[in-house]
Amino acid sequence: MPQQLLFILLLVCASIVCNGNNITENKLWKQAQFELDNSNYDKAIAYYDELSQQVDSTYKAINSEQIEDLRELYSTDKLKIENKQRKTQLLNYIFRSLLFMMAVLIGFYSFFRYQKNKLMNSQEDLNKAKAAAENSIKNKSLFLSNMSHEIRTPLNALSGFSSVLIEPGIDDTTRKQCNEIIQLNSRLLLDLINDIVDLSCIDLEIMNFNIKKCNVVDLCQNIVNTLEGIKQTQADIKYKSLYPALCIETDTVRLQQVLINLLVNATKFTKQGSITLSIEKVNNHMLQFSITDTGCGIPLDKQGKIFERYEKLNEKAQGTGIGLSLCYTIINRLGGKIWIDPEYTEGTRFAFTHPLTQSKES
Repeated sequence: MPQQLLFILLLVCASIVCNGNNITENKLWKQAQFELDNSNYDKAIAYYDELSQQVDSTYKAINSEQIEDLRELYSTDKLKIENKQRKTQLLNYIFRSLLFMMAVLIGFYSFFRYQKNKLMNSQEDLNKAKAAAENSIKNKSLFLSNMSHEIRTPLNALSGFSSVLIEPGIDDTTRKQCNEIIQLNSRLLLDLINDIVDLSCIDLEIMNFNIKKCNVVDLCQNIVNTLEGIKQTQADIKYKSLYPALCIETDTVRLQQVLINLLVNATKFTKQGSITLSIEKVNNHMLQFSITDTGCGIPLDKQGKIFERYEKLNEKAQGTGIGLSLCYTIINRLGGKIWIDPEYTEGTRFAFTHPLTQSKES
């Protein structure tokens, strides 16, 4: 019985293994089957043993081929994985290189842009300094030119008419006229020297102020009366105010300098009509002065520069062109503001404010 079970197991194994094998295996299988049917078990076992060996060799061959195929497949997959890893490493290297190059480029761009902006700012500062230097040279040249003209005119008059006074035989009328001309040019020369002194005070910022109480109504009335007596124009010089008396804290000399300067300028450009000085309170803390004339007026395009130093509307007119600049400086130091009224079209109107009382810092 055990031999039959062995034969059956061998038969099953042989049938499973030998299915689809070559002709030799089929022949051994038929011979073994024939001997088994005829109860020749020894021969059948011999055939089955031979068949088993044949099947083992076939299986080993097949198995070795499958293993070799698996090895080749494994090698191929391994190469693919290695290639993929190399590609990944290469892409990472390229990506990092690009990032580094971009960072370097951005750094160079930022550096050169910073240097460019710095150079532009330096160039701009240089241009400003150059323009300021050129403007300073221009102002100095203009100032010297004005001084040459302004000083020469009164000096020539003083020299000429002084020689006339000592000539024999001149009448009293001529002598009086010569004396008046000499006095006028002496005042012009003195005003010119005072302007130069005040100009140096502005440059050195050492203009002194002596603040004290002043009756501004009396001050304005006296200035108008004085200028009315020595005016070189047919225009009337008037004072207008609603206040019989008004005291403020100011530097009387400096305020008088401003008012005289503005009024004298008005007489230069107002040949007839009127020149009016007026004051009024703006509020409880500020007083406003205005000088209104019926002269030729100041063009709108020049009103913005009229307070600049050496600025003159008429190069032929007497003056250094620094009077209004002095007025601007004095009024600012006294705590007020000065301007030209652009809405007044019948001549020129200068106005400036002045505090009723000065702060302790002033």
